[in-house]
Amino acid sequence: MSSERRVPLPEGTLRLRGQIVLVGLWLGGLAAIGLIGAPTAFALIAQRLAAAAVASRMFYWMSLAGLVLGGVLLVVEKRRALRMSTPLLLVMGGLFFDVLGEFVIVPQLLAAAATGAASASGWHLAASGAYLGQALCVLAYAWLLPSQLR
Repeated sequence: MSSERRVPLPEGTLRLRGQIVLVGLWLGGLAAIGLIGAPTAFALIAQRLAAAAVASRMFYWMSLAGLVLGGVLLVVEKRRALRMSTPLLLVMGGLFFDVLGEFVIVPQLLAAAATGAASASGWHLAASGAYLGQALCVLAYAWLLPSQLR
């Protein structure tokens, strides 16, 4: 048995650790799909339509994960902050871009791609922008997390 006394953790440490895990999963998933998964699908699958289907499915599941992870972080931030705060706005921004990309832009992209419309490339650019917007909000939120430990 050790004779060392345990020093109690500062208030909010466990909450902050939970937030770090959640934001790490969210940002890590976004990076893994966007930087590794989708490019690998297009590199290994010769048929572009099949590769697009695989990549689309990965983005879809990441979107659902983002809604869950972001939703939990939204509840945590809402309880922590009594009024609007930068971390709360960043979580809301991440959720906004998640919903915008997957449920507003991607259906338009798929419809344009299915008909071979020239607008498909514009919708793809918009979807990429929404994905990047989500990732930047989540990254900024992760960057601000250490400041919450006071």
